[in-house]
Amino acid sequence: MYIYFEVADTGCGMPGATQEKLFDPFFTTKFTGRGLGMAAVLGIVRGHNGAIKIYSELNKGTTIKILFPATAVRADQPDHEMECFAPAEKSDICGNGTVLIADDEESVCAVGRLMLERIGFKVLTAADGREAVDTFRQHADEVVCVLLDLTMPRLNGEQVFSELRRIKPEIRVILSSGYNEHDATQRFAGKGLAGFIQKPYNSASLTAKIKQAMMMDIANGKGQQDCGSVGE
Repeated sequence: MYIYFEVADTGCGMPGATQEKLFDPFFTTKFTGRGLGMAAVLGIVRGHNGAIKIYSELNKGTTIKILFPATAVRADQPDHEMECFAPAEKSDICGNGTVLIADDEESVCAVGRLMLERIGFKVLTAADGREAVDTFRQHADEVVCVLLDLTMPRLNGEQVFSELRRIKPEIRVILSSGYNEHDATQRFAGKGLAGFIQKPYNSASLTAKIKQAMMMDIANGKGQQDCGSVGE
């Protein structure tokens, strides 16, 4: 059983050739822009076992239907919105130091900041790749982890990753994307990513990824001071 919602307009519609390429990464009908909107949406929807259907006619408009599997909700379950922001138990969190969130979506930076500050981190944000590198260079001594978007203006995630490693080779970088993990991380194989998290994510999954990144460095004999004192 599925639930769905539809978004429809009465605009100019799309020709068949455009519909065939609608979900291709970097495809766009505009002179400027990255063309990642629908590709990222598809990745997020598939990450939740959903599907998208498109119906469009020239000069009549477009309808987009998004379907998700229906799940039963028990009366004793917590409110989903509160669950997304609820912090983990403090004894399980690594909350020392500063995390840099590099993402050109303002809402992602704002929500990520709330989640990380709730578990004890200081947070810096950057709205594009060049700003991410510049901000990191200024605060490299205090930044213990970077949450890095794959697709950003000025410098993309792969370029930013290389620059960050030149500045601080041991920095932990967690890649964040609406694409699935295989598609998003294939260019980073063997380069030492500390982890991957698919958007959208909640506080519990973000906390788990941050903790995993910290533990990786502990296992390698580095960064013990970054982990463990919150809530003790």
